[in-house]
Amino acid sequence: MIDENFLAFIVLSILTIGAALLSLESRQVVYGAVALAFSFLGIAGLFILLDATFVALFQIIVYVGAIAVLILFTVMLVTKEVEADAKREPFQPMAIAIAVIIALLVGIVATLSNLTSIYPTAPAAITVEQIGNLLTSTYSFPLEILALILGASIVGALTMAKTDRE
Repeated sequence: MIDENFLAFIVLSILTIGAALLSLESRQVVYGAVALAFSFLGIAGLFILLDATFVALFQIIVYVGAIAVLILFTVMLVTKEVEADAKREPFQPMAIAIAVIIALLVGIVATLSNLTSIYPTAPAAITVEQIGNLLTSTYSFPLEILALILGASIVGALTMAKTDRE
């Protein structure tokens, strides 16, 4: 009999990989961004299966709620009327073969490795308060740099949209 966690993993994996492929192969950029948001949701579901609820909620809030919306807004502001003329490139058989070979090699290495011997015991449970303290103390500088990069991308998109209309 199939375990329900395994079945949920298979369904979420298919959703995540399918949405990621759809976001890569979509002709319309807006549809690609929406598919990317669904891929982020699938990843959040995988985190829930791993019993990492905080990371899953963080994934939904930051990636689905902020990054995907940011992509949609910048695409809607910057996109010109070139999507109607966009040509669809066919799948490249060699690229698919290389991706499958790499996936198989990673799977074989992960299966044969004894990575669990590095961490013989389960780590102690970490609370949301401890994560918040780490984000505001140890990881505050990378978080601020990320915020500046995202802010600069919004300003750049708005500047490009404004100069195109003039």
